[in-house]
Amino acid sequence: MNKRIKFLISVVLIFAIFVSIFVIPASSFENVIETTTADMLLINVDTNTTVFSQKPDNMWYAGYLSELVTFLVAYEMIPDPDTATYKVESSFAYTLPHTDGSLNQFIDKELTAKDLMAIMMLTSGNDAAYALADLASGGDRAAFVDAMNEKIELLGCENTGFVSPGYDNTSDQYTTCRDLYTIYMEVRKNDFFNEIMSADPLSYIPASLKTDDVTENEKYTVYPEASILNENSPYYFRYANDAKISYTQATWANMALTTTYRGKTYFFAGLLGKMESEENIYADVKKLTTWAYLNLSDRKMIAAEDTIAKVNVAADWGEYPVDLHPFNSAFKTLPNDYDESKLSYEFDIPESVMTPIAEGQTVGKATLSYDGEVIDDIQLIVNSDEGLDMLPDMGRFTSYVYHQLMPLGNGTDDSLTPSVEAASENSDKPEATGSLTKATEFVISEGESYE
Repeated sequence: MNKRIKFLISVVLIFAIFVSIFVIPASSFENVIETTTADMLLINVDTNTTVFSQKPDNMWYAGYLSELVTFLVAYEMIPDPDTATYKVESSFAYTLPHTDGSLNQFIDKELTAKDLMAIMMLTSGNDAAYALADLASGGDRAAFVDAMNEKIELLGCENTGFVSPGYDNTSDQYTTCRDLYTIYMEVRKNDFFNEIMSADPLSYIPASLKTDDVTENEKYTVYPEASILNENSPYYFRYANDAKISYTQATWANMALTTTYRGKTYFFAGLLGKMESEENIYADVKKLTTWAYLNLSDRKMIAAEDTIAKVNVAADWGEYPVDLHPFNSAFKTLPNDYDESKLSYEFDIPESVMTPIAEGQTVGKATLSYDGEVIDDIQLIVNSDEGLDMLPDMGRFTSYVYHQLMPLGNGTDDSLTPSVEAASENSDKPEATGSLTKATEFVISEGESYE
């Protein structure tokens, strides 16, 4: 079944069930928050933990969200975005399949590539997106769209496709909440994007048009389209860092954004969310992230130095066990009052591995689950060279011969039980205790306003 057919089926199913308020089911962590957005995903960015998902792989109209990839591709294709310029002609809008007037105030002005990027990202400007694509590709829009689709393929997005650098409200331009997470995290690596979104107040004026005349400056200043970033909007959310919004129809919206509270950052993606009602996509963002900040905390599950399993290494003269360690320390987000008995590991380790083995080589994995849901796959590595150095190998051989001549008892080794330890803000690697301890929690006190 091809992607387009799958997409159309998704559309039919969405409208079939979108007849009442959604009650969030027990997905990653149970809660009873009522929302109205059809497809949603909430991920703790710091620990890469999905704390809530609701149909995150449903394909839906991407609309203006394509501009996230337009930003990435243009930044790669334009050698110097600070100096590359584009003159906005009055006839430009007539060359577009859809115009939103996002460049009308800049007619006959020259804008840099970065100016176009800022205008596009803040206003969801379709005209700015096309101008940026023309500047990057020398006017070959089809080649630019091809580059966009190549980019998302490189990023590993399996359910996203574009036919436009800007707005397109057809089933040919689609995405999912899960793919949006991958794309958005790539965009957030860009320093200029973060510079745009961190301006105070949040607005942008091209440097070449900035003067000492406040009135004149206002003519060329652009402001965020996403109301959640607008301090003058009733939907403003002061913990939002950045946002990209798209409209599929007059009353429906898609959105991707991040929020940060007390150093903890969450990514939210929502597709097919309400706009013109009290219970809308902005309200869903606030309710879901507030729930996460109040009820979840980050915990150190495994330290890089922990031995959590063993593997038999086969040399020419026999086999011997070698410790396996996590590739790195694993921090995960779990409920404040989580039940340790619901935490489990499933190991995928070969019966034996032939030498030689290099230090740091991956030889297996441990799948970490909570209450039956997988929350992480942890790569397991060896912390020593095996079969590559004569001196250690001689020691291994001597130990092997000794144990063959003087077998050990059948006692069990309790050292392989992984410790689960709370994350501490004052220590990167707390000393393992071998037992569960409460995390150092950041919570919003009852008397503190989060809204």
